[in-house]
Amino acid sequence: MVMSKAEWRRRRRRKRIIRKYVTLAFLALIAVLVLILLVKVVTAIFRHSDNGILSKAEDVKISQSLLSISRFARPGERLDSVDEIIIHSNNTLGKTAQEQRDYYESLKDKKNNDERQSVHFIVDLDGKIYQCIPTNEIALAVAGSNFKSISIEFCITGADGSMSAATYTSLCKLVATLCKKFGLTEKKVFRHYEKNGGFCPLFFVNDENWEQFKSDVKAIRNGKKISVTDAPMNNQLPGTEEPE
Repeated sequence: MVMSKAEWRRRRRRKRIIRKYVTLAFLALIAVLVLILLVKVVTAIFRHSDNGILSKAEDVKISQSLLSISRFARPGERLDSVDEIIIHSNNTLGKTAQEQRDYYESLKDKKNNDERQSVHFIVDLDGKIYQCIPTNEIALAVAGSNFKSISIEFCITGADGSMSAATYTSLCKLVATLCKKFGLTEKKVFRHYEKNGGFCPLFFVNDENWEQFKSDVKAIRNGKKISVTDAPMNNQLPGTEEPE
């Protein structure tokens, strides 16, 4: 069948239109990929423009008390990413943040020492926050998660692992600040024992306390205020319930 000149022109026009739209779609895809890459680069620059140093958690000042570079506490290795925030507690009743920080610092001076421990932040008995390691470096806190997590330790005032209202409030504000900084939600906040077992942090082994904590972090992250007293929310540990 012989194609008429008009039909040939129509087919040629359709091919040109198809090529045009294919080219536009390809260029649009390239533009989207470039935009995504640009957003990631800008975000990475923004996240680390502070060199891993935080000055505030909401309205709470963060004091810098950085550990010396050593393989025992602060190896100086870069984090691959921040995908998780892990909560720990200092299980020595009444021990201060400075004392705990100094303990981590002292590890490098102990002879025949195989112990390696540290955290990024410690929240003190009175709610003050100390930063021990920049947020763009690893802490030696949780085996298997050190290269993708920020670790926070809080000081305790109760034998059940509970803390003061000031400590609890500052802890919530610090976690909320880190969530906003690294684009995380409460689903990416974990208890130490969820990673490596044990009972750390002891107070948050109780799921009711933990869920309340995550709820308070979310409230602060969304710009709301929380109200906390020194009374424990629930100091009953699983498996220790009294018989009826």
